[in-house]
Amino acid sequence: MESSPQPGRRKSLILLSGGLDSAANLAFTAHFDEPVLALTIDYGQRAAKPEIEAAKKLASHFGVEHLVLDLKWLGALGGSSLTSKTIDVPQLAKSKLDDLAASKESAKLVWVPNRNGLFINVAAAIAESRKLQQVVVGFNKEEAATFPDNSSQFLGVATLSLKYSTSNGVKVACYTDMLVKTEIVQALRNLDRPFPFEMVWSCYHSGEETGGKMCGKCESCQRFIRATGISG
Repeated sequence: MESSPQPGRRKSLILLSGGLDSAANLAFTAHFDEPVLALTIDYGQRAAKPEIEAAKKLASHFGVEHLVLDLKWLGALGGSSLTSKTIDVPQLAKSKLDDLAASKESAKLVWVPNRNGLFINVAAAIAESRKLQQVVVGFNKEEAATFPDNSSQFLGVATLSLKYSTSNGVKVACYTDMLVKTEIVQALRNLDRPFPFEMVWSCYHSGEETGGKMCGKCESCQRFIRATGISG
């Protein structure tokens, strides 16, 4: 975790989707810094309900205030399988997870216009109003290969932008941007406090058709299963 923020107990807002990466960053913030608020955004995604429930449980587990913000207009823009039921959610076989061409095709189908850029700016406004020092996001090296807004480079330019647009210079931080998911899981298992993997929701679907369980077939599920060894 070479690029991780250094210990310093910085007051932090966590962008918490309820998935593995954001949940991991909540855990690392609780270990190294001071998580004050967990923010979950409902942008009209298929998995909004289980994501919000997962985030609520995770925030409670770590003793952090939880806020849900309604930005459903973003999903209404359309064009993504995560928000439009007329577009099938792509499935990526485990054998194709490291196939860059296949991953890029999958990424096109789940891309939501300027999602991370918007989320960070909204979170920074809330952080500034509460005099918090940083917004912590759940990025990882594995998915940065196909999602440029998941990269260390994006962290840097987002922080540079906020230097001009927030009065207290809110920073964007991430403990996992230089790690792949298997490394994230190992780092979580090395923490003094056991991490509640069972609370995480890392599925593109709502669980309505699978009895409240993650589908186990979408790319997000496949990456979670490969990293944790947990399925079902």
